[in-house]
Amino acid sequence: MGRLVFLFVALIAAGVFVFYAHAGVEEWNRGGAAAEVLKEAYTSETKGKKVSQESYIKYYIHFTRYYRATFVYEVNGKTYQAKTDTGIELWDEEEVHYDPADPAKCYVGQYPRQEDDSGECFGIAVVALVTAIVFGGKALGWR
Repeated sequence: MGRLVFLFVALIAAGVFVFYAHAGVEEWNRGGAAAEVLKEAYTSETKGKKVSQESYIKYYIHFTRYYRATFVYEVNGKTYQAKTDTGIELWDEEEVHYDPADPAKCYVGQYPRQEDDSGECFGIAVVALVTAIVFGGKALGWR
């Protein structure tokens, strides 16, 4: 009876692994595609000057310092603001890529952010895989 329970838990964990690994890949691809669309749309570039910055700590697997900064930039004599949230401290002057049709739409830095939840999905997948291996081994009689 004990081995059946271990086998059942291993199969459920394997299913969770497959589901979240697939979801992580899909989320990663979606975030990358969204970033590529931004690169194609925001074709104009100017320099922005940092006017404020604050730092905060995020905790995933370890503590990571993040930076929230505001930049001002000028297009055709009009001033705009760009806000960014990143894991690296930005320089006092950064590239601002903007949409020529609407300069208020922009991103700061060399690359647009790839916002996705793939890290969470991959984390759950790893835990599920380890669980499946441990309980699968128990079901096969490994110690």
